[in-house]
Amino acid sequence: MTELEASPEYAEGMSSEVLRDILSGGVSLAVWAREPLAACEPAIRALLSVPFRGDWKAPSADVLVVGIERVTKGAATSNATTALARDIGALSKLFGSIAGTKHPRVRLERVEDDGCALFHADTLEMRLLCTYAGPGTEWLDCDNLRREQLGTQGRTLEEANDAIVIDPANIRSIATWHVAVFSGRARESAPPLIHRSAPVSHPKDFRIRLCIDLPGDCGC
Repeated sequence: MTELEASPEYAEGMSSEVLRDILSGGVSLAVWAREPLAACEPAIRALLSVPFRGDWKAPSADVLVVGIERVTKGAATSNATTALARDIGALSKLFGSIAGTKHPRVRLERVEDDGCALFHADTLEMRLLCTYAGPGTEWLDCDNLRREQLGTQGRTLEEANDAIVIDPANIRSIATWHVAVFSGRARESAPPLIHRSAPVSHPKDFRIRLCIDLPGDCGC
């Protein structure tokens, strides 16, 4: 996978402020390149051990703590659970301030399969993603895709992806713990980001994914 490079369509920085670049005309993807928070790791390991999916509307940190503790059943320390809940809560508020909503939809889940394995654009306006464990979302630079080939068009997923991607060696990915905000088809000021879930290499190759949307948005 290739690293994010300077481009009018993409922005990356070491501060959360870079995520606001998504509001600039033409920017499809903004990535906050941050380091993992060690205090959260015990809670993340506990979440990896059991299937779960949390779905909340503008949750407080207290609500998130209860939700995470219900899943982990004491497998993580309260300090780790609180640290993860605070991080999710902070990202929810940050996305809300960028997207202009006080009620973002927050989903945290263990992903056990390829998810959206086809390179595609989401139907919504914008979305925040952060993968806490496992491989992050894969995406294509505008110069590395054939937009006319989007969709399955009666082909298998493998055939469709082969037609969409010009150079598989240049498929990009969002690193674990990095925070990304990207545009979908409902946004008019920038082309939608073409992306897919990271392929699963092994039957138990799980990942922990945080997805934050505008209220009412769901799916791909």
